[in-house]
Amino acid sequence: MKITELAVKRRIATATIVITLIVLGVYGLWQLPTNFLPDMTYPMIKVYIYARGATPEELDVNIADPVERQMASVDGLDYLESSSIEGMYTLTANFQYGVPIDTAYQDALAAMARVARKLPKDIDPPIVFKADPSQLPVIQLTVSSDQWDLVKLRTWVDKWLQNQIIAVPGVAGTDITGGLKREILVHLDSSALEKFGLSLSAVTKRLQEENIDQFGGRITVGPREFIARTVGEYRSLDDIRAIILKSGSTGKVYLRDVAQVKDGHEKTRVITRLGGKPCVKLSVLKQADANTVDVAQAVERKIAELKPSLPGDVRLGIVENQADYVTASLNGVRNAAIEAAILIILVVYFFLGSWRQILIMMLVLPITLIINFILMKLAGFSLNIFSLGGLVVALGVVLDNAIVVVENITRLRHEGEPGSTEELAIAGAAQVGPAIIAATLAFLAVFLPFLLVPGLISLLFRELILVIAGIVLVSLVLALTATPMLTALLLGEKGSRSAGPGFFERLFERFRGRYEAFLRMVLLKRKLVFGVFAEI
Repeated sequence: MKITELAVKRRIATATIVITLIVLGVYGLWQLPTNFLPDMTYPMIKVYIYARGATPEELDVNIADPVERQMASVDGLDYLESSSIEGMYTLTANFQYGVPIDTAYQDALAAMARVARKLPKDIDPPIVFKADPSQLPVIQLTVSSDQWDLVKLRTWVDKWLQNQIIAVPGVAGTDITGGLKREILVHLDSSALEKFGLSLSAVTKRLQEENIDQFGGRITVGPREFIARTVGEYRSLDDIRAIILKSGSTGKVYLRDVAQVKDGHEKTRVITRLGGKPCVKLSVLKQADANTVDVAQAVERKIAELKPSLPGDVRLGIVENQADYVTASLNGVRNAAIEAAILIILVVYFFLGSWRQILIMMLVLPITLIINFILMKLAGFSLNIFSLGGLVVALGVVLDNAIVVVENITRLRHEGEPGSTEELAIAGAAQVGPAIIAATLAFLAVFLPFLLVPGLISLLFRELILVIAGIVLVSLVLALTATPMLTALLLGEKGSRSAGPGFFERLFERFRGRYEAFLRMVLLKRKLVFGVFAEI
């Protein structure tokens, strides 16, 4: 084969290319992000609409019907799923696989904009986002205290701790669950309302009108201009109690006359416990292109910095760290590579009986793995459980082609074929070249069809399959180029034969002789053999 001849005869050029690829591979490995899951996005859009106090029946009529009718007109939609519970409507729009998620997201936003005028005015703005399973929390923190109540603890996490964590490089945001969210409660006295001729809507309106902080205009005095603002936000409970609800000839009616104002909390709907004790959980989300391990380590360092300055007996703990799973996966691949290297040394030595062949295999294995990282970087992959799983699967076959080439070259040398070591290396690789190419293509044919299967399988296993395909193709190219070159270089000049056949070589010669005798007997009694297998 021409490529093998060029690789063997131009050793310096071949070595230069291989070294260059190794440097690029190391750089690619250094730049690869480390995540738990591959970067994949389902063709799925979710919509959350909050309407405080609305019953499921009201949500179904006032929100679900208009929203779903409008969303059903979006192109590429597969099916809709929705649920309504007290105060919250959830819609999941599943698009057909192959529809670009960004296009689906823009279409969903346009549909929600068209239906916005038909929705009730007192609901919160709809939340529309793309479902991204890779955006799982990198770290989940727990905050607990024996002295602080859950309201104060939740408020401290919301107002201070959350801001400290968001400032860490690579953190996209946080999610707080548990604890008790502070809420000012106004308990109206129905008899007092009736006495002063007030209604619930009138009290609610006055509460909204008095809690305003807005721009009030500009005041010009000569060459100077002042900005006026209406500062009316509540600062204390007494400010709320002092709201004037009604004034007339009989005097003024204050809120305190018809209601009790208390500093309380929202009704408990989510309970978070650690070791049986209530706590607050803070989930840390990373940026889309950030490295999971780097972000997790940065958050851990930030927590260590904050611990000396924590108030009271507030305790921070980590209940889940995604970096632990990623690190364990990386360690698993490293251990698998070490075990594979040891097995290769033993197998090559037992069957080929030469330390020089072992050295060739020990060079080809890391070169193949390192060059594969270039392909992973160019493809935009990351180090995750699926891509690393592909590396582990491929380790079992990555040296098959190289072993076949080295063994065939060694066979030609032992059989005394004429020619120099370089000529034997070229001839040995050429003899088995078509066979290993066919074997490689057959191996790829087992995995690549999974990429054509639409749906979730293709999304989940895409990186695993492509990593296997990439590393097998790299091993094929190296088997036809670098392996013959290394064999011609390390085996030395022709003439240094082994003292005699080794133990395994004699064992296989004896097995081959008995197999030949058994095969002759089977061929002579073909009818009997066919009848036996037909019965089976």
